[in-house]
Amino acid sequence: MTAGRLVIPFFAVFLLLVACDQAPTWKAEHFRDHPLAGRIWHVTEARFITRSELHAELSLADYILLGETHDNPDHHLLQAEIVTAMATAGRRPVLAFEMFDQSQASELEAYLSTSSGDASGIAEAVRWNQSGWPDWAIYQPVAAAGLRAGLTLHTASMGRSDARLLLQSGITGTLPKRFQSLHLDRPLPKMLKVSLRREIEHAHCGYAPKEMISAMAFAQFARDAHMALRISNSGQEDGAILIAGAGHVRNDRGVPFHLRRMAPGSGIVSLGFIEIIDTGSNASAYSEYFGGKTMPFDFIWFTPRVDIRDACERFKEQLEKMKGEN
Repeated sequence: MTAGRLVIPFFAVFLLLVACDQAPTWKAEHFRDHPLAGRIWHVTEARFITRSELHAELSLADYILLGETHDNPDHHLLQAEIVTAMATAGRRPVLAFEMFDQSQASELEAYLSTSSGDASGIAEAVRWNQSGWPDWAIYQPVAAAGLRAGLTLHTASMGRSDARLLLQSGITGTLPKRFQSLHLDRPLPKMLKVSLRREIEHAHCGYAPKEMISAMAFAQFARDAHMALRISNSGQEDGAILIAGAGHVRNDRGVPFHLRRMAPGSGIVSLGFIEIIDTGSNASAYSEYFGGKTMPFDFIWFTPRVDIRDACERFKEQLEKMKGEN
């Protein structure tokens, strides 16, 4: 399916356009009353739009990429809203999750084949509590919305053994033949390499070993390529919705970058759910947060923040906790 081929029934469009644009009841505690909370920014047009306008825009895309902060429950509730809105518009895409990897595919399929659409048991079926992701309870509304709509739930990430192998490839510079379909042998633009390295350094707050940064950046790039391949080869003619961290759906270097090469001509839309970071109300100013002159998404949905502590202090606490457990 390509953008423009989708014909949405008139009544479904009507339902989208008259959808309620009331402010949600926020779960996250900080900046609930901020003037940006709940507002949606159209990056290209540099203007705010309504929820129903956003839903209508998303309904025309082949690939809808929803980028989150993993532990923010509001992001998942809004993702569930979008899944429902797309189903109301007549769409039946695959619903793919970064949080499910290929090693869990058989367990996920087996559970869904016998669960009668019950999302509550997915966590036990795929051993979610051993995965390191936040509590399944905040992801469950997204999966439940997909199952109610009759969507196929799909694993998007590679297994951990493959991830380790790709990290090693980033060190040795030798890519196993099994990964050729990811097109990782093509040279990357210099600025893209720099951007990926900076992201790794920033995300690890300076704790990442300098000799490993290039390999870690390559592995991150490869993970995004794998997710793009998974959703483009899902076998679903009506495209896909991807649930992933916001960094993975960046237009400049994330899954969209790879989709443009793997599925040329497809309609790709990235939406970043972004936690409010300061008291200012200038949406465009958030581009500085992403290290550029513009934000690397098509749309931004601003939400309250779960934790206002310094991110690197939290990262340091996690490292200390891990050391204590070993």
